[in-house]
Amino acid sequence: MTLKAFDLVSVLDRVDLKIECFEASGNDLYLGSEDSIVVHYLVEERTHDTTGKIFYSTNKMSQKNLGTKKTVVQLKTASALGRLMVLSDGNMYLLDSDFLNTVGSGPKIKNVTVFCVNENPNTVDPFTVQLCVGKRRCIQICSLHEDRVSLLKELSTPEPVNIAMDGNFVCVAGQGHYSVFNVESGTSQDLFPYEATSTYPHVKRIAKEEFLLAGPGSLGMFVTAAGISERPPIQWTEGISAISYYHPYIITITNQFIKIYSLIDQQHKQTLNFSGGELVGNFDGQLYVAANSCVSCLMPQPWTAQVQTLMDSERVEEAVELAEHSGAVGMSQEQYHQLCHTLLQKAGFIKLVHGVYDQAQDYFVRGAVDVREVISLYPGLLPSSVEFMRAQPPLHQIADIAQAMHGDQTKIEEAKSFLNSYLLYLRSLGEPITYRMEIDTAIIKLQGEKKSPELLSFLDNGDIVCNLPECAQWLEAHHQYSPLAKLYRVLGDLDKSLEVLTRLVRDEINDEHFKGIQELVDCLICASDPNVVWRYSDFVLDRNPVEGVRVFTETKATLDPSRVLQVLQRYPEARLRFLHHLIDTKKLQDEKYHTELVLHYVDEAVRLIFEGPASSEQLEEVRGKLQDLLTSSCHYSPQPVLARLQGTTLHVETAAVFGRLGEHEKALSMLVHQLKDFSAAEQYCIAQTKGANDTSKSSIFLKLLKIYLRPPPGGCADDVELAPAIELLSVHAGDLEVSAVLALLPPSWSLSIIHHYLKAALRNSLHQSRIKRIQQTLVRSENIQQKFILYKLCKDMGPIPLAANRICCVCNGGFSSCEFTIFPNGVMAHPTCAPNPSVCPLTGTVFQVSHDDARKSRTKKQYSG
Repeated sequence: MTLKAFDLVSVLDRVDLKIECFEASGNDLYLGSEDSIVVHYLVEERTHDTTGKIFYSTNKMSQKNLGTKKTVVQLKTASALGRLMVLSDGNMYLLDSDFLNTVGSGPKIKNVTVFCVNENPNTVDPFTVQLCVGKRRCIQICSLHEDRVSLLKELSTPEPVNIAMDGNFVCVAGQGHYSVFNVESGTSQDLFPYEATSTYPHVKRIAKEEFLLAGPGSLGMFVTAAGISERPPIQWTEGISAISYYHPYIITITNQFIKIYSLIDQQHKQTLNFSGGELVGNFDGQLYVAANSCVSCLMPQPWTAQVQTLMDSERVEEAVELAEHSGAVGMSQEQYHQLCHTLLQKAGFIKLVHGVYDQAQDYFVRGAVDVREVISLYPGLLPSSVEFMRAQPPLHQIADIAQAMHGDQTKIEEAKSFLNSYLLYLRSLGEPITYRMEIDTAIIKLQGEKKSPELLSFLDNGDIVCNLPECAQWLEAHHQYSPLAKLYRVLGDLDKSLEVLTRLVRDEINDEHFKGIQELVDCLICASDPNVVWRYSDFVLDRNPVEGVRVFTETKATLDPSRVLQVLQRYPEARLRFLHHLIDTKKLQDEKYHTELVLHYVDEAVRLIFEGPASSEQLEEVRGKLQDLLTSSCHYSPQPVLARLQGTTLHVETAAVFGRLGEHEKALSMLVHQLKDFSAAEQYCIAQTKGANDTSKSSIFLKLLKIYLRPPPGGCADDVELAPAIELLSVHAGDLEVSAVLALLPPSWSLSIIHHYLKAALRNSLHQSRIKRIQQTLVRSENIQQKFILYKLCKDMGPIPLAANRICCVCNGGFSSCEFTIFPNGVMAHPTCAPNPSVCPLTGTVFQVSHDDARKSRTKKQYSG
């Protein structure tokens, strides 16, 4: 089915001359003949009283014979100037547009082959017309005034056959080649060649800096001023004598037909019979076509009628593009936008019926369709509480989706999948959504019916607004109990959610998406009421203690830890996890919790020791946890732990407990004599002296040295740990007081044994001495600076009396010392009460402070009264 874009209406049935060119402006029509005659007609559009059809009445106003006996090649009006430009025999004449009188004497420009008017002129003067004139070896840019033509610029080019101008650009069809010239810069851009013997080089301006050219192979080529093509070419017929542009159509004329092509999709849209056609032109919206002796008008059909024709034939892409490219012709912007929205909505429903879902969604979104109009096609998805009537006039003739898909279940399921994705897309836009309740209800029903695992993810996102009773009934009818429980939970009805989950755990009902006790725990965690937690805690713990303890560690409710531990008495592993939660996460410092956790690991380590080598890996892991706990925690009670460790081989742990009690010698003796772990002994000293002063640090390291240098209980003098003692002296020379070390060393030791220690100790002593001297010098320097500041202040300001009853203006306290801050306005304050020396704390007055004063403000000011 072709589109009826134009009607052909006769204007002049027959004239007594052979028409070679024509021009129109408003109601004025000008014809140029082959024998140098120009005729002016007044054309009026009328409507028949009975038939309502449009017809034209014409009246010959004037006629002019140029006297050249040559063909009138071109006519062009300059309506603002009341002038008509005429090209004949290489001469361009300027005539009065009303009476065709010659302006001035003779032609205005000679040796002209072709000319055109700049349809996008650079001038701001409305009473001048910019021309481009083609001559044998150049083109000239001219400015036409009321009675003269002035030359602006000239560019060299081979003889132009046809030209068109837009702004600073001139498209020139030369002898077998197209080019684009930049008038401003004088540069040119070659386009493509054409066969001069078989192709007439049509050149037509289409849009800003874009031209339509007759290309090879009967192609209409679109070219920009930059020399590129941004649209596909038009494949038109051979023998085209003229072309014109009427948005959004390209009109071509041959000896037999007028053919219409769309600029939007470059496709042929309409053909009109027109015998002997030679000329076609768009004169400010008035389309004329001409044969040798007659003129007709192409009357455009209203674009709304064209759009409706396309929609009736379901050519929705063409209809939409035509509407979007037509603009609000003949209507207000509001009416135009409403019509476009309606068109897009109708297009969406047509695409939906044809199963082209991506385009359907695009049209629905662009047309801002009422989402209920789409949901209503799917029975049962709209909440029964919603009173919805479809649009009037109707946007479609679809009863429901089953009727639209002719009962094909596969297509129906595809249509439901489309609706689901479309609704999810609307929710993802991040804008306030109209009819949110209807959208969420439909999504839940669609995914519940499909038993889609995506429903759980959708509910996990939260922010659900739906008709809960209907959704719950729908999910239960489709045995979607896990999503049902989650829906209840998301919407805040925890009791019903827990009830459904409990039935699932007991296997009273089944759901393939149910993940087990974990879901019940996840729901229970959300409860802020402790009674709800206590009610279900035993039920969960009996089935999975490890998962069940999360009820207590992650709950939002406030629970008594003691009661929780009492409940967990029957579940050792869960109790252990809860103790770790209290200590590691909640950072509780209660002694009983820390002690119980330590004792648990002690008992566990002892049990694994008795089980033998088979449990060595587990034992190593448990001992690591126990040692970390003994080291990091200072809140456990050491006595019961020590009592539990007595008689075991857990010597490292026992040493840690001795350290907790401050019995460092016992701890170090155990590490050195029983474990022979000198590295552990050294690390013990380092750990115990963290943050301690030099005296305490030296005391612990001296204890270790003493243990190294004396034999173990029951040992002989040769059993001393000589090597670790020497290494301790070498590594920790700075931590050991020299005099105490010398008093401990055996008199039999030679100097060579301890010379490394002595060198390091003396170096450290010398370093400490120098540091103290530097500190003394800095303190003395600061004291001198303070004295100088005080001297200068006393010299500049004199003594400042400080009465006994004088108080600080900020804290109203007295001055217990001679340290105070005084401002130029006499206000006095403690230095700590007035930290900013440039702002009075009482009045808020800002004083200028010099660099010296700012420096002084960083020290405390002392004034003697």
